[in-house]
Amino acid sequence: MIRVSADEARALCVEAFMRRGVPAADAALAAEQFVLCDLFGIPTHGTRRLSNYIGRIECGGINPKPDIRVVSRVPPVAILHGDGGLGTVVASRGLEEGIRRAKANGIAYVGCIDSNHFGANAAYGWLAAREGLVCLSGSTATPTIPPAGGRTAAVGNNPVGYAAPCAGGPPFLLDIAMSVTSRGKLRRARELGETIPEGLGLDRDGLPTTDPAAALEGFMLPMGGHKGYGLALAAEVLAALLSGGGFGPEIRHQFKEPERSSNLAHYFLLIDPEATVGRAAFEARMRAYCDAIKATPPADPSRPVRVPGEGAAANHARNAAAGIAMDEAEYARLKGLAAGTLRGEIPEA
Repeated sequence: MIRVSADEARALCVEAFMRRGVPAADAALAAEQFVLCDLFGIPTHGTRRLSNYIGRIECGGINPKPDIRVVSRVPPVAILHGDGGLGTVVASRGLEEGIRRAKANGIAYVGCIDSNHFGANAAYGWLAAREGLVCLSGSTATPTIPPAGGRTAAVGNNPVGYAAPCAGGPPFLLDIAMSVTSRGKLRRARELGETIPEGLGLDRDGLPTTDPAAALEGFMLPMGGHKGYGLALAAEVLAALLSGGGFGPEIRHQFKEPERSSNLAHYFLLIDPEATVGRAAFEARMRAYCDAIKATPPADPSRPVRVPGEGAAANHARNAAAGIAMDEAEYARLKGLAAGTLRGEIPEA
């Protein structure tokens, strides 16, 4: 493993995107999402994804220069049409729109439609919290989870995120998919030739498996059984049904149909605490609340109680100082994509 500075990783991603026709401002937005995920210690959604995104631009599945349009009927609500662009760009533009509207109106909802894979909720929540806002976010995904009692995949592993600023410390930051684990982690296990614990997925015949490739060909299992299934549906209601975006069978698989836009939908619900108890008061209350939770005696004295977001913030500080960890092959791929000597890759589904 080697360490690569965040600035270098960011610059290489920007260069790779711009070389494929992505405008500089959009390339910077997309690169920032990758780098934030790497800094947080979420490599499955970091610069490792660059090759996949570039591959889909090269085969026509992602529009490098989308005509992004915003439609609004009332000031706190907007629908952003992504025109098949990079999901990280479409979502970043949606977040910017939501932040502006929430600060003006106290609350805002922005739905983003006709988009592609948007990365991780954590990155958007982090940015919203830095603006002093509470953020709820989520996205649709290719159906990979069977409904409760069903035998075929019909529900996406739709991720949801929650973020809130906290005085004198890192923001509260929760980012979870509805399955027991993410498909990105299964793909990584497949790449490394590792097995997975039982209970993460089923093979195509609906039988438990420890083979990540078999689980990727079969079904993901929702966390908490019917509870995870229900939350996945709720995320799709907020992201797609409310915005007019694609849902369920209208969504295309980014790796099985890489030459077509995935037709994903995302949402951001942003609340300005200044409209309730005041920002300073809210952040102080968050600090008191987190401190009260952390004061719980730990079951293992060597592992103190933490609240969501502390691990990501600690990783961010450490990796920002030491550099992002990646193996030499990943670094070489990153440089090759930036230089244009390598083409993007479309992994197996």
